[in-house]
Amino acid sequence: MKLIITIDTEGDNQWDSALPHSTENIRFIPRFQELCGRYGFKPTYLCTYEVVAAAAFDHVLLPPQRRGDAEIGAHLHPWTNPPLSPWDRSDTDAAYPSELPAGVFARKLECLTSLLTRKLGVPPRSYRSGRWGLSAAHIPALLQCGYTVDCSVTPSLSWIDRGARDRGQDFSEAPLAPYFMAWGDPARPGASPLLEVPVTIVHTNWLMRRSPLLQAAYRRHRKTSVARTLNRLLGIAPRWFRPFSDMSVSRLRGVYDTARTLGLPAVEMMFHSSELMPNGSPHNTTEDAVERLYERFEGIFDYMKEQGTEGTTLSAFADSMRPQLARPENSTALSIEDLTWSPKA
Repeated sequence: MKLIITIDTEGDNQWDSALPHSTENIRFIPRFQELCGRYGFKPTYLCTYEVVAAAAFDHVLLPPQRRGDAEIGAHLHPWTNPPLSPWDRSDTDAAYPSELPAGVFARKLECLTSLLTRKLGVPPRSYRSGRWGLSAAHIPALLQCGYTVDCSVTPSLSWIDRGARDRGQDFSEAPLAPYFMAWGDPARPGASPLLEVPVTIVHTNWLMRRSPLLQAAYRRHRKTSVARTLNRLLGIAPRWFRPFSDMSVSRLRGVYDTARTLGLPAVEMMFHSSELMPNGSPHNTTEDAVERLYERFEGIFDYMKEQGTEGTTLSAFADSMRPQLARPENSTALSIEDLTWSPKA
């Protein structure tokens, strides 16, 4: 089984919209890159516009990419990615990219892709939407800009909480394993050439894993006190392969072992670059919290190496999977209609 490490590489503390868009957390990345090198793992840094534009990008992130020790892809935050527009946020919240008119999104993606291409010397191929806000309207724009693989889908989870003006996407019934997206629904397998490699989010509770009805019931009632109590006692919520503070090494191992039991070809870990910096995020506000994060990294990395897990970048994994994935019988070549959007939509 392969390990894919995807890092949302973005400005400091993006959870607080009142803060300036500083990028100090970039200077904390070399420690993590060195740790990955010790295990032979190759992280994929999915970078926002302000990170790529920062001076630190050139001497921190470009060297491992040029050595072949890491991959750099794209991560689009509407509120920091030019050309900035009134659609980027409301008075109360930042927008999901899926809320943007298709033409606005396309121009932002082209701007980010162009900057990355100038810095990397080659076009980026991997993408993740900010706030998990991928929509069907993004698929043709991503393909036209040269992206071949996305990792915005979060199986078992829905982001229907309100954004700036509208709700986010519902990925609750998306597949756990990689698949080619349907043109009309990125959470469903279909005929587009864009490959989805979902974040690893699984039910480690065996009963929940075997019962779609229980999973649906949990999603409906997850915010109730009863559901919270059951989750605390029985672990009924889906668990991310993500080193949250409440995800002990034992729990991370449980996610990994479940992924192996399910026969997934890879586990995909994700976190934010700002989590590597003390007070760079709400998740690790002190130096001690960051040290405990690294203890979790080392604990789960040790376990995966013992199991024979090999690291790979997102696009390298996608390349290896394409010949193995059967395309749908009704798969069609990319047409000009598929790549057309209305700037006024």
